[in-house]
Amino acid sequence: MKNWWNKLIGVPVSESPVEKLIDKLPETDEVEKVYQARWVWYHTILAVELLFTNLLLLALLVVVSFK
Repeated sequence: MKNWWNKLIGVPVSESPVEKLIDKLPETDEVEKVYQARWVWYHTILAVELLFTNLLLLALLVVVSFK
């Protein structure tokens, strides 16, 4: 697997910038807390968008039904 990647970009996977950033992440519970907080905010935003979409669809249904 690494051979095609090395041929493609010419850099070993272990020396890639992304791999170096991953290695710098702390191995503590802090990473898990940040992940959980982002997960909650992401899903809250999705829920609000879904609510607005449902309200718009309901309004469209009411408008179409009265015409």
